[in-house]
Amino acid sequence: CAADVVKSRALNVDSTKRVIDRLVEWQIKPIFASTESVFDGVSGNYVESDTPNPILIYGQQKLEIEEYLQDYCQHFTIVRLAKVFGSQRGDSTLFTSWLDAIARSEIIHCAYDQVFSPIHVEDVVESISRLIDLDCDGVYHIANTGAYSRIQLLYTLLDQLREISSVEVKVVPCSIHDFDLTEKRPLDVSMTPGKLIKSTGIQIKSIEEAVG
Repeated sequence: CAADVVKSRALNVDSTKRVIDRLVEWQIKPIFASTESVFDGVSGNYVESDTPNPILIYGQQKLEIEEYLQDYCQHFTIVRLAKVFGSQRGDSTLFTSWLDAIARSEIIHCAYDQVFSPIHVEDVVESISRLIDLDCDGVYHIANTGAYSRIQLLYTLLDQLREISSVEVKVVPCSIHDFDLTEKRPLDVSMTPGKLIKSTGIQIKSIEEAVG
């Protein structure tokens, strides 16, 4: 988004607002997928009532749509997604990307200071389905119940692998700011899913269950 602000805004903001306007015209309640990146990462363990303060262009664009929905729609559902991961090899998500790197015997540089609450894609689908079925309005965090650093997650994966085979991996701990990124990343965007769990009764997979 930061690499081409004009193009990303046209897609993430302008086009989305037109879709929302049409949905309202047709009396269809919008369901909008937002992001953990609406937060600045200073405190972590964010709840829905915490004030957003995005430092990423992507987060700023998502927040603008959140505010548009809140200002112009009587009924809406906003789901703020934590980092979503899958378990299918080749899906290029968090754990499978590490598995691919391990298979290639690559050195893995992993951040110790970036924290989030990653959520399995199956839990995302189930959460949104339940929110729709129950006709839940408002903002909901779809996230894991725990907060983890990237390197904690990598070591969790390695522990699981070592239970079934001998795995030798070179891990280099580093700061997220050591990577050549277009924008400085927020450090702790962990969110709590208590409102989601209370409203839908969903049981979110633990990291160990999802990785296993």
